Amino acid sequence: MSDSGKWSTASAASPRIVVTRSREQADEFASRLTAAGFTPLIFPVIEFAAMPTEPLDATLDQLAQYDWLVFTSVNAVEFFFRRVHERNGIVGGVAVAAVGSATAAKLAEYDIAPDFMPDEFTGAQLALGLGDLRGKRVLLPRARQGRPEIVALMRQQGAVVDDVALYETVTAVATPTALATLAAGFEAITFTSPSSVRNFLKLAVSPRLTPVLDAAVIACIGPVTAEEAAKFNLRVDLVPDEYTIEGLVQTLQKHFGIRD
Repeated sequence: MSDSGKWSTASAASPRIVVTRSREQADEFASRLTAAGFTPLIFPVIEFAAMPTEPLDATLDQLAQYDWLVFTSVNAVEFFFRRVHERNGIVGGVAVAAVGSATAAKLAEYDIAPDFMPDEFTGAQLALGLGDLRGKRVLLPRARQGRPEIVALMRQQGAVVDDVALYETVTAVATPTALATLAAGFEAITFTSPSSVRNFLKLAVSPRLTPVLDAAVIACIGPVTAEEAAKFNLRVDLVPDEYTIEGLVQTLQKHFGIRD
């Protein structure tokens, strides 16, 4: 979806794209944007903080009793295996499901290939794709603020779900310099998670930013993030068909008329 009235090809030789991902994850996205002909403006709105490990440890002690181990994000994989390695543990004897190609790629770094990955990269489609879960135990390690829908769907299908908080997302600190850079203008802003939407709006409270945001193209990585933006009356202009960073970049290129 798009609103071409927000931008014309004469507006900028290299459109400025705001990257709201965490600082740890922003560089790769920014590099891809640069290669695609854009000028990235890195404005991290999210940081990640580990939760107490006792709940996860309790599930790791009985991992073999689970039928499915479900990962919905790259961060969940990273925090999960960090603790596994701290305990000198191994993961085996349990089927693994993943949402998204990036999550699957992160699992591959630990020599694990998902047994199931939905065609549509959403938690709801993953839950539905697992089918009849009667009598099955599912371990879902993820963010404390994870959406409840995936748990509800799996339980409706008969699963016993252990929803374990590995980490929480917290709002990053925005420097005056970073806010001034945004106020100077940008052509588009990208959101890659619901929390990035919420946290950006917490940080971008300056009246100077309101007209800039109103004039910019708003691009969300997928429908879940777009739904969150809509809750705050943000008009979402772009959602890629493939809910990945690469899909987001390609959609931006198409919208702005830029070729690799």
